[in-house]
Amino acid sequence: MNNAYQTPVETLLQDLKTSPDQGLLPTEVEIRHKEHGYNTLKTIKQQNIISLFISQFQNPLVYILFFAAVIIFIFGEDKLDAFIISGVLFFNAILGTIQEARTKNIIENLKRYIKTESVVLRNGKKVIVDDKDLVVGDIILLQEGQRVPADARVITANNLRIDEAVLTGEAHATEKDNATIEHSAPLGDRKNMLFKGTYIVTGSGKAVVTAIGTATEIGKIQVITEEIDTDIPLRKELERVSHWILVFILGTCLFLFAIGIFTGKPIKELLVMLTALFICVVPEGLPVVLTLVLVAGALQMAKHFVLVRNMQAVEALGRTDVIVIDKTGTLTRNEMVVSQVWTPDSQGSFWQVSGQGYRSEGIISKNGTPVTAHAEENALIEMAIASQLLNNTEIIHIMPQDVFDIKGDPTEAALSVFAEKMGTVVSEQISLYEKIYEIPFSSVTRYHAGFYRKNGECIAFIVGSPESVLKRSFHESQKTKIALDDFLEKGLRVVAIGTKQVPFEECNNAHSLEDYQALLETKMHLLGFAGIEDSIRGEVNSAIQEARNAGLSIIMATGDHQITGLHVAQQVGIFKEGDDYVDGSEINELNDEDLLKRIDHITVFSRVSAQHKMRIVQLLQRSGKIVAMTGDGINDAPSLVTADLGIAMGSGGTEVAKQAADLVLLNDSFINIINAIEEGRHIFYTLKRIILYFFSTNMGEILIVLFALVASLITGTDLPLPITAVQILWLNLVTDGFLDVGLSMEPKEPDLLKNFWLTKKPRLIDGTLLLKMLFMAIPMGVGSLAVFLYYYTTDLAHARTMTVVTMAMYQWFNAWNCRSETRSLFELGLFSNKLLIAVMLLVVALQSAIVYVPFMRHIFKTVPLSAHDWLIIICLTAPIVVMEEVRKFVAKKLYA
Repeated sequence: MNNAYQTPVETLLQDLKTSPDQGLLPTEVEIRHKEHGYNTLKTIKQQNIISLFISQFQNPLVYILFFAAVIIFIFGEDKLDAFIISGVLFFNAILGTIQEARTKNIIENLKRYIKTESVVLRNGKKVIVDDKDLVVGDIILLQEGQRVPADARVITANNLRIDEAVLTGEAHATEKDNATIEHSAPLGDRKNMLFKGTYIVTGSGKAVVTAIGTATEIGKIQVITEEIDTDIPLRKELERVSHWILVFILGTCLFLFAIGIFTGKPIKELLVMLTALFICVVPEGLPVVLTLVLVAGALQMAKHFVLVRNMQAVEALGRTDVIVIDKTGTLTRNEMVVSQVWTPDSQGSFWQVSGQGYRSEGIISKNGTPVTAHAEENALIEMAIASQLLNNTEIIHIMPQDVFDIKGDPTEAALSVFAEKMGTVVSEQISLYEKIYEIPFSSVTRYHAGFYRKNGECIAFIVGSPESVLKRSFHESQKTKIALDDFLEKGLRVVAIGTKQVPFEECNNAHSLEDYQALLETKMHLLGFAGIEDSIRGEVNSAIQEARNAGLSIIMATGDHQITGLHVAQQVGIFKEGDDYVDGSEINELNDEDLLKRIDHITVFSRVSAQHKMRIVQLLQRSGKIVAMTGDGINDAPSLVTADLGIAMGSGGTEVAKQAADLVLLNDSFINIINAIEEGRHIFYTLKRIILYFFSTNMGEILIVLFALVASLITGTDLPLPITAVQILWLNLVTDGFLDVGLSMEPKEPDLLKNFWLTKKPRLIDGTLLLKMLFMAIPMGVGSLAVFLYYYTTDLAHARTMTVVTMAMYQWFNAWNCRSETRSLFELGLFSNKLLIAVMLLVVALQSAIVYVPFMRHIFKTVPLSAHDWLIIICLTAPIVVMEEVRKFVAKKLYA
């Protein structure tokens, strides 16, 4: 029921035909199972290894390659070419299958994450049932430490507080009651509702199930996640390239085929010639080299504690324009910490508390002076003693992940850590106190109190909301109000601490809860206020600044209230003067066009739901941005999937978020995103130089075959092909493939994290790259064809050998040209890429083998070359390096 929180409990129970004391009858449960199904999330059929392997071939570039293999197999002179192309595709598919087989399905992780058993009233009896067997109308009994098994409306609540961070992003536990909410409210404000998958921190109660399975809020998120269809920038660009390759191939082949038919060429001869052209165009080695580059990038990122789940996402990180950050668990640790304390001395003192989360390391200081120099500050010491005495929470430090598990109330945990930071001055006095009576926290009284015996006196301490403590104490209202307002304006959660020395006789005469509560009604002494916030990660400020320096926009999207969100955003440097901010309620009222007009200036979104976050990401994408999204909770899953790049927290994140993400920060350190962005930009440049090399060398091959075909068709002569299909394949797979691997190991470019990098709006393939490709390819094609035309009339085998070696040497020199698009080869250093040198030597040896090894000469139809032949080839091909160096020099002068 969508409006269950707006319906009075009595009316809701009647509508659901259930009883708060008896629950449902077993027969009614069976009927509801048949009508509404079970309390499970929708499962999808898992791909087996075979179907996963087959899916690797669903790519336009792969279709082109397979088509080439079929044509070559049917009409080509040498069937080996077809088998080699097919082998390359199968190798690439095996790599992709291994990578994807390691991942688990998002929905299966959702299912495991929330699996619980529940205590339910059925036919007036308490029974334990698996959560999948719950139905709408079931009465569930709630207890501390339990995961909520279904969406439910609170019937009764006894100090019931729920941690909803995984669903709403709200850092503080939410107090629940059964009061009807008459107006429309976001999830985080529905205080009479419980949501599946959230966690009961304290208290107990009773609730009626209002939604199960996919009808729950977490189920709706699952449905949204399933329906999202997004694509990674690299995949989009490769599909675009494949499309244009296909258009070029078809257009060129149809044009030449028409000329051939017109001039009377035999169809089979035409098909053989066009097959050679086909092989020239298709970059057979590109899929394998791209995969190897991305795998190498993933391994480099692993050194920075970034786990890559989707290899093609590695490159997307380098082109990211905007990072949308979830506050809780990303900017903050989802660990409460006392950051400021105020004590009501003559002027009122503000104390700063340093430290991270639940770690006891930290200093309490006033005006920069540590607390050890203020031993007379009795109020501060008594606040720490009260915090320690009234702590019933256990803090467990899990060393391998370096995270904390809290058993109890996070507020009490934060106060106890504050007390530990006071040092031995507190720990030495704690043993002097003997507990007499303790009053647990109640949502009615809104305080937690205790009575203690010390040196024959009865001392009471109280910790609670400012309102509950202040109305029981005597204080200077104006001074106290100023301090309280200051804390609230900073987005801090304020806890008041007080004390009272009770006459011992009155303590002895108290025997019940009401008696002890009566002793606290008046004359309490206010010790001070403790300001609590979700601990901000220590490295975040510097990381945000580095991201801005790198030209990235940072946006915070949080489920927290606006004041808290803005306070944190200001602290870490996200929100600055002149920036815009939007609340979740306003997002609902704005249409997409209105929001798009403002979105470039908005840096904080508050009180946002999972749907809001997804909409924000989609609007940023519509504005032309490549968007990365970070998150750790269930509510982040849809936006993680929607974003061009989803980044999850590894230690503190839910399994759901990890499986929805493309990258996982293993140690939750935000600074590693910046390291990964630098690596991503390096990978982008690497892919760009590889594509430039592939396409320029392939274009050189295309031009030599194209010139020969056109000349043959137009003149009507039987001009043979300058190079055969198997020789072209050798150049594409061996020369191109090996040298591309060497180019992929080029050292990082300087200034990758400078702002100007993004002003270029880089694309892997753009007009500039195409012009460079033609600049390199035309000399290669013309020079190689000139060699062939000079020799072919006397000895065809020798002419083809000279041509294939000339083309190979052009490609060797071109590899050095492609090391950088802008920097001179001598600026880079001739020996800075040692792997390229090693690969070059290997390629030279392999090329020599097809010229001098007898059985390879037979396969490739070559003949031995003399030293004079090699000298001619070197003199013809070496100038391509000089040409490219001149081009770089001129370009640098023009654009300096």
